[in-house]
Amino acid sequence: MRNKSILLVDDEEAILTSIGWALEKNNFTVTTATDGQQAIDELRARRYDLVITDLFMPRVDGIGVLTQAKNLYPDIGVIILTGQGDIGSAVQTLQLGADDYLQKPCDMDDLLSKARHSFEKQDLVARLRVQNERLKDEIAARKVVEMKLQQSQASLEQQVAERTAELARTVDDLKTALDKVLTNEKELQEKNRELHDINTTMNVILKRRDKEHSEIRREIAAKTVETVLPLLKKAQTQATGSMKNFMETAQANLLDVFSKHPHDSVLTHAKLAPRELQIVHSIRQNKSSKEIADLLGLSLRTIESYRENIRKKLGIKNQKKNLKKFLTSIR
Repeated sequence: MRNKSILLVDDEEAILTSIGWALEKNNFTVTTATDGQQAIDELRARRYDLVITDLFMPRVDGIGVLTQAKNLYPDIGVIILTGQGDIGSAVQTLQLGADDYLQKPCDMDDLLSKARHSFEKQDLVARLRVQNERLKDEIAARKVVEMKLQQSQASLEQQVAERTAELARTVDDLKTALDKVLTNEKELQEKNRELHDINTTMNVILKRRDKEHSEIRREIAAKTVETVLPLLKKAQTQATGSMKNFMETAQANLLDVFSKHPHDSVLTHAKLAPRELQIVHSIRQNKSSKEIADLLGLSLRTIESYRENIRKKLGIKNQKKNLKKFLTSIR
């Protein structure tokens, strides 16, 4: 028997190397692809016996690879690799025709077992297809014989008995198939109940965690505002000149940090530097570039450069948007 061919798809080079090495060690011919689109191009170029693909990848994900593979080769085997927390998506791939799925990092013995099971399934389907063709030929030949028997009017009762027996076998086969369908349906219902229980438990845990985080943040905020803010206010009354402005900015920043909206997802994703965050807070306090320059002891040109860099990181550099209005709108 020829070596089975496997298309291995993952956007992590380390996984391609480790799993590919293990598969080749077990006498499988392995071709690798680093994303879903490359995998689809490989499938269009030739047929593989099995596709092992990651679920989440750039450009085209594992479901896209699965769908295209089944469109091109309906009998091809597909195994999905998925991370923790993606069981729902993995189960969806089974409904789309995947043979099985594994959570990463996967056990190589388990992966090899599932791969061999997929090949055995394909071989069984191929044998059944051959047997089905032979059965069709036999049925056709039988019909010819029956026609000749009918034409010769010989052994009519024997023909009736044969037809009755064939129908009885068909009924038994249908009953067996129906029992199997009912059994599979019960198993699926049980799995659905298990998944529902898991989802319910996870929701309870997540809500409890969010509640604990909120309580911890409120305690930290209360303690900080209670202890630090009075000290800043006292220092402000005793400060003069630019130091007084620094104290005022520090109080505003402290209140902003522990406001109703404790964090700003837009600014977080923008990855602003500490100095840029300081300028953002000053802009939100309606301070002009000159006032910010005087407050921070920087030149007006430097402040304008910071403002341009902030616009760039926020993705509004070439847009006609007022920076102060934009920063205020995302608070």
